[in-house]
Amino acid sequence: MQQTRWICRIVLAMVLLGGWTACRRHAAVAAEPSGGDAVQSDSNNAGEASTYPPGFIPEAPLPEGFPPPSEVGRVVEKSYPLCRTYSAPGNNAFMRCFAYLSKQRHEMTIPVILDYRPKPDAREAQPANMDFMDVARMHFILEEPSLDEPKEDGPVTVADMPRMRVLSIAIQGAMSAEKLGEAERKLEAEMARRKNITAAGPKRVLGYNSPMVPRDKAFWEIQVPIRERSSDPAK
Repeated sequence: MQQTRWICRIVLAMVLLGGWTACRRHAAVAAEPSGGDAVQSDSNNAGEASTYPPGFIPEAPLPEGFPPPSEVGRVVEKSYPLCRTYSAPGNNAFMRCFAYLSKQRHEMTIPVILDYRPKPDAREAQPANMDFMDVARMHFILEEPSLDEPKEDGPVTVADMPRMRVLSIAIQGAMSAEKLGEAERKLEAEMARRKNITAAGPKRVLGYNSPMVPRDKAFWEIQVPIRERSSDPAK
C-alpha cells in the first residue's frame, strides 16, 4: 500500500513532464502569451497559437484539429475530432505511456487526458500530491492518427478516441480537490440550465503543463461529454 501511494505521488507529480523536456523547442516558439482572443466556441478548433487564452504557456504541440484551452473560469462548449491515443490504466499510467512514447519515438503533445475517480476523502488529501483523485486511465495523444496503428502493447493500448462534444471549464493554478469540485459544480449547473443536452460519458481532466511551469500558471480543463437529449435512447 505504501509503495502504491509512493508511486502514485511520483507519477502524478511527473504528469506532463517527461516527454515535454524533449519538446522544449515548441515552448520557445510561443513562450510568451499572445494576449489574443480566448476560445469561445468551436470556431477556433484550428489550435493556432494566436487563439491561446491569456496566461497560457504552451510546452508542446496540440494534436491535429484539437482546440486550444479555453478562457479560465468560463463554461464553454467545444468539439474534438477523432484522435488516436496510447493509454494505460492506473496511477502508474504515465510511466507506461512515456515508455511507449520513447520506444516508438513519438512526440509529446498537449493535453494529457485523465479519466479519473475522485476519492471519498478528497478534501483531506494534499493538493501537491494530487491524492484527491485516482487515475482510471491516462491518454497520450498522437499528433496525427496515422502515426501509429491500433494495438495492444503490454499494458499500453493504442486506440481511437471518437469525436466528442463537451462542456469545458479551464482552471489555472495548482489543482486541488476544492478547485476540481467547484469546476464540476459549474459544469453540472450549465447542464441543468441547458435542457436540450445530457451527459454522454464521465467527466475527464485535461492537463496542459509540466512541473517546469510555475504552479500558479498551470492550465487544466475539466470536461463532461455531451449529446443532444433527443438522441438519448431512453427518451
